[in-house]
Amino acid sequence: MGGGCRIPPNATKLFYRWGMEERLRASSVKSAGVVFARCNDSGHVVGEHEWEEEMLEETGGDFLLIHYSDLRRILAESAVEHGATLRSGCYVVDIHADPQRPTVTLESGEVLTADVVVGADGSHVGPHCTRRTILKAIGQEDIETQTGMELFNAIIPGSALDELEDQEFADQLRKPGTVFTWFGPGHGALNFPIKEPKTGNLLFTIYIYAPSDDPDIRVRMVDKERMLKELEGRDPRLLALVKHARAISLVPMVDRPYLEDWIHPEGHVIALGESAHPIPVGSLYSVGMGAGDGAVIGRLFAHLHRRDQINSFLNAVQEIREPRVERVIRAATGNIFAVSLPPGVAEARDRDLREHAEREIQDLSGAGAMGRQTSQEMMSAIENIFAYDPEDSADDWWVQWGLMQERASRLVVSDAVHSVHVVEDMTRKAE
Repeated sequence: MGGGCRIPPNATKLFYRWGMEERLRASSVKSAGVVFARCNDSGHVVGEHEWEEEMLEETGGDFLLIHYSDLRRILAESAVEHGATLRSGCYVVDIHADPQRPTVTLESGEVLTADVVVGADGSHVGPHCTRRTILKAIGQEDIETQTGMELFNAIIPGSALDELEDQEFADQLRKPGTVFTWFGPGHGALNFPIKEPKTGNLLFTIYIYAPSDDPDIRVRMVDKERMLKELEGRDPRLLALVKHARAISLVPMVDRPYLEDWIHPEGHVIALGESAHPIPVGSLYSVGMGAGDGAVIGRLFAHLHRRDQINSFLNAVQEIREPRVERVIRAATGNIFAVSLPPGVAEARDRDLREHAEREIQDLSGAGAMGRQTSQEMMSAIENIFAYDPEDSADDWWVQWGLMQERASRLVVSDAVHSVHVVEDMTRKAE
C-alpha cells in the first residue's frame, strides 16, 4: 500500500546534505505550485500560486513529489552506503528496555541486542510496537479517537489524462509539478504527479478526504466503487479522474496523542517520528517531522564517546524536537501555504479558520492589502517552517548544554583521579 508523498524543503535539504540529492531529483517531480478549486459540483478554480525560486532558495531545499517506494529505496541505499545492515521481513513482537543492553524479540523468536533501540515504526499501521511499549511503561492511555473523516489514497496512470473529456482540465494537470487541490467543508482532495518506480513513467497520486461513520479503523485496500460513492455530487472532473484510479487504500483518520515521554523509563529505548508524535494521514509534514527527529539524534550521537552520554542525548532529542513539532502543527492550521490538509478539511471543525483559508485562496492573485497579507502568510510558512534546520538546533544544544556537561564530567573525573593520587601518596608516607 502507499502511493506518492510530498517532501517539503526542510526535509529535502537534509537529504541533499546527506548525499541523496542526485537520486532524489532523478526519481521525483519538483513541485512548481498549487491550484485551488472548489470541491462542489462547480469545480470552479478560485486561485493558484507558483513557488518562486528565490523563496525556495532561502529554505535550502525543494518541494519534491515522489513515490513512497522510491523514497524508501533511496533512504535504504544511502543507509547501506553509510554502514547500516538492513534486514527485511523482521516483525517485532516485543521490546525490552534496559539501561545497559535493551533487546528486541522478532516473530521468529530471534532476540537482537543493542546499545540503543530507536523505534520509528509509526502509529497508523499496527502493531507499532515501540509506541505501545512506551505507552504501557509510562502509564499513558493508548487512546484512538475517530475524527469522522477518512482518506482514500490511490494511483492514477498518466495515460488517464488522454481519456478525460475536459482537456482544459487535463492540461492543467499536465502542467509540470502542479498540486491540484479541491477544497470544501467536509470534503477535500489533492492530486499531484509522481514518477513510476523503475520505469519513470508519469503517474498521479490522489488523496480523497471524506466524512465517515465507519467504526473500523484498520488501514485496508478497498475497491473503486467505495471511493466513488463518497464523491457523489462533487466536481464532475474529479469524478472523471478518479474513475481511472487503482491500488486504492483506505486510511481512517484517527487522532492519537503524542507520547508524554519519548524515552522508555527503564532506558535506552526511544520512539521517533510518528511513533512519538502522530500526524494526520496524508500530511505534508510526515516526512519532514520524521527526518527532523533523525537529524537531531544523528547530530547529537556524533559527539558520543562514553556510554554515560547516551541518556543525556536521548533526553535531549525530545527536549529539542517536541516543542518544534507542536509549533509546526499549530502554525500550519489556517495557513494555506503551510496547511497539512486541504482547506475545509483541516479547518472542518472551525468555521473562522475555514473562512480565513478561503479568503487567502481568493486573494492569491489580488493586489492591495489582502494580497500583501497573503504574501505575508506565504513568507511566514517559508521562514518559520520550511527554512528551519534541525541540525542547527542540535548544534545549539551541544554548545549550550552538551559541552557544559562534558566539562563537568571531566572535572569530576579529574577530582577523582587527584583524590586517588593523594590517597596513594599518604599511603606511601604511612608505610
